[in-house]
Formats: sequence, structure tokens, C-alpha cells
Amino acid sequence: MRRLTASAISAATLAVAALWWFVPGSYPYGAAAKVTVGVNHWIERGPGVGLMAAAGVLGVLVALGVRSWPRLAGAVAGVLSAFFLLVMSDASVLSSVGYALIPAALLGIAGLVAVGCVRRRPVAYVLAVLLPAGLVASLTMTDAVARYLVNVASGFGEFGGRIAWSWAMAIAAVGWAWLAYGSFARERKAAVPGWGRAVTIAAALCPVPYGVTRLTWATPWPLGGFDPRTGHITLIAVEAGDAATRIQGFLIGLSAVLALVLTLGLISRWGETVPRWVPRLGGRPVPVMLAVGPGVFGAVALSVSAPGVLAGAVQMGSWLDGVLFVVMFPCPIWGPLLGAAVFAYWARRRTAEKPRSAAVAVA
Repeated sequence: MRRLTASAISAATLAVAALWWFVPGSYPYGAAAKVTVGVNHWIERGPGVGLMAAAGVLGVLVALGVRSWPRLAGAVAGVLSAFFLLVMSDASVLSSVGYALIPAALLGIAGLVAVGCVRRRPVAYVLAVLLPAGLVASLTMTDAVARYLVNVASGFGEFGGRIAWSWAMAIAAVGWAWLAYGSFARERKAAVPGWGRAVTIAAALCPVPYGVTRLTWATPWPLGGFDPRTGHITLIAVEAGDAATRIQGFLIGLSAVLALVLTLGLISRWGETVPRWVPRLGGRPVPVMLAVGPGVFGAVALSVSAPGVLAGAVQMGSWLDGVLFVVMFPCPIWGPLLGAAVFAYWARRRTAEKPRSAAVAVA
């Protein structure tokens, strides 16, 4: 399976290198690209083709040596994973994830209201009336929601192809990381780290500055943030934009809140056992991979964005703007912290389940 995976990724990499070489217009990176949120913005077509061809050749060598020299092959796979993750992919992956979390957050709110109504909570009844009424009012009294949807659709229509390339590179990075893991860590015992709780809390706090800033866009006193028109960080928004822009910022703020809540679930009781107020599933253990899978996905998306954030911070007009930019988009520390938090959760759950499995086997 590992040889097949390495062969498939290598063949795809060589095919992409050939495409970029023979069809110059297909190259998505470089100074002329519209997206400038990664290291690949500084890689022109010639070097890009060379790097991809070299990665493909190294991948073929990994596929040939994965059985005879598993450690060496694992080390090369780790290098290839870092190359695709930090060089060829970029922060557009995180941007698309942020927008994808918006419907997830809205569905989560709707689900909580529905469960509250089933449990006969008065607050849930009130919200069940107010939330749909507010949506209907916004649709009938203003075109802000319609313009917001148009803005999102036009953005993905313009940058969708470029975002797809970054996703392809991130997927290749995950594939190589899986191969490296299989060569080094799979047979090792995972001890429960004592720093898990502290790291998880630190990871949960990372989206707070951005989330608070964007949530205020739904109020008459919106906070600022990074202004692409001036290239500076503003604490108070001089021009908050139209209603559609405010809706967009507020909904992305909800995504940050969702990220905070899910991260805290890694150290909370409801992250291990489904709360009893959840119909039918209450009291059952939370499947480990249900938390680990999205957590690893989020850590990868954040780590992919780290080089672009650091590059953006360096290009700021002042050191203060650079620091504030990293505070608003703390991907360089958020990604590793979230990855460590997910590992601590996985190690704790795995250690706790082994005695339970042994008891069931004895019984």
C-alpha cells in the first residue's frame, strides 16, 4: 500500500511538471499570479517545473526503496511532505476552509436550537422564532445577504482554480507524511504527555483576536484588522464596508468561534463522551477519529498558511504592523500547537481504551 501510494503521488507530480513545462499558461504560481499568500508567489515557472520534477524523481526512489530501506525512504518522504506543505501549497487552503466552516457553524447553531426545543428549553423556543424571523427580514428588507452570496460565489469563481492547485499540493503533503509516519512512528508506543492541557488551551486561544475582531462587524462599533488597501493593521475600522461585507466578516468570526469550541473539546468531557442531552447518542463514547481527523486536517491547513503569514509580516510597513499581523493570523504557532493538542488527545484516548479492550477480551 505504501509503495502504491508513493508511486501514485510521484506519477502525479511528474505529470504536473510536464503540464507546466509544455503548457506555460497552466502554471498557477509566480509573481504574475493573483494569489500572493505563500512562498510559491516567488517561484517562477522554470524553477517550479524543476522543483516538481525533482520531487517526482525522489518520490520514485522512495517507492523503489520503501521495503528495502524503510528508514531512508521515510526520511525522504518527510522532506517531500515539508516541500509540498510549506513551499508549493499556501494560505488559500485555510481561506477556503474558513468559508466552509461558515455553514458548519450555522448548522451547529440550528442543531443546538432544535435540540433545545426537543428538551423543552424556553430559550430555544425564543431563538427558534427570532432566528428565522431575522433571516426573513434581512431577505425582504435588504439585499445584503444576496450580495454576500454573490461576493462569495464570484470570489471562488475567480480564484477557484488557483485554490484547487494549493489543495492538490496539500493532499500530496499529507500522503508523504503518512508514508513517513509509517516508517518511523507507527510501531512506537505513544505515552500520554503531561503538557496536553496547556497546549490545547494555548491552541484554543489563537483564533480569539481574529474572531473578536470579525464578530464586532455585526455591531455599530466594528474593530479593524488588516486593511489590504493601506497594508496596515488598524484597531478601529474607519470604513467597515457595506452590509454584505459586514455579514461576511461576522460569519467568518463565527468560524473562529467554532474552531475555539472544537479545540477545547480535546480536553473536555464532551470531547470523550457525547453529552447526555444529545438525543439517542447521549452517553456514548466519541469515536477517536471523529476528533483526530478534523484536528489533523486543521493543523495541516494552518501549517500550510504559516510561510505566507510570515512573508506577509516581513513585508509590512513597520515592525508593529508585522507583529499585529501575526497576532491576527497566528498560523506559525497555531498549526503546531493544534497538532500537538490533537496528538495529546489521541495518546490519552488510546491509552484509556487499551485497558477497556483488555477487560472486554477477558470477559
